[in-house]
Amino acid sequence: MRRLQIGMWEQFSPDRWEQLAMPLITGMEVCCLPDRAALAQVRDFCRKHGLGYGIHGPVLAEDGYRLPVLNAPDPRQFKEELQYITSEVELASSYDADYILFHYPFYPVFQEPFTPFPRLPDIGHRYSCEQLGRGQFRDISMTLFEHLAELQQRFKQRIVLEHDFFGDYGDIVIDAFLAYPEIRFVLDTARLDIARRAFPGFDPYSFMEALAPQIDVVHYSNVRYEGGTFKHHLPVLPEHDEDERFGDAYAYLEYVAARNHQFHVTFEHDASLVSRQELDAIYRQTAALLKEKESIPHSS
Repeated sequence: MRRLQIGMWEQFSPDRWEQLAMPLITGMEVCCLPDRAALAQVRDFCRKHGLGYGIHGPVLAEDGYRLPVLNAPDPRQFKEELQYITSEVELASSYDADYILFHYPFYPVFQEPFTPFPRLPDIGHRYSCEQLGRGQFRDISMTLFEHLAELQQRFKQRIVLEHDFFGDYGDIVIDAFLAYPEIRFVLDTARLDIARRAFPGFDPYSFMEALAPQIDVVHYSNVRYEGGTFKHHLPVLPEHDEDERFGDAYAYLEYVAARNHQFHVTFEHDASLVSRQELDAIYRQTAALLKEKESIPHSS
């Protein structure tokens, strides 16, 4: 059953749920919980109220917001990262999470030229094509997906991957998902728009067209560009549509909703930026869009 979800980072609380979760919300996505007791609290709360929940890795905050480097070119590091995600998948499975999410590629991969927005990953937190060539990236990606498919089967735990920045390697990203369709895709509307503006020649619509059937979750938020930089995790408001300072989050959601009628939507935004009435309107607009697209068959 499709869910509209709220992001619940670092600490879940019933009071916070009451603030954000209006009747249309039927799930949550959690991240960096303080300990296993907090994870058990989420599981038990969702069972009691008939909700679903997924996990955006890392599950726990023991090492802070540590994203596994899933395309490390160093074989020893790559092996260590695979061991790390194995423990994460096992933990998610033991607490009945609907899915666990990792970023891929991570580190992101950049090639010149690109628009050097100040908030993009710095040179110490990304790979260049000299550090990670096309052939090596393809080989690592296929090895990774094979490993994830095996983990998913072993632990009976759904694994999904959220795209990070991939520069000119978008075709390889697509090929990996098509080769291993059991590993599902997470579309981030904000990062997709930043990629459109940062990397010349990137077409978000052809990318979405290729992967739309495999989308399991959409992370829904917008971006505002100003002064050579951007601010992300913004709630998506109707007035953004006609304002060139904002990204095209609603258009992206509309496009994939016409091609896939099953994915969940996580509102990955800062809800404090809008009133409760505006938040309710965002939820209602999103639900209405999804319902509308479900009634219109898509023909390729």
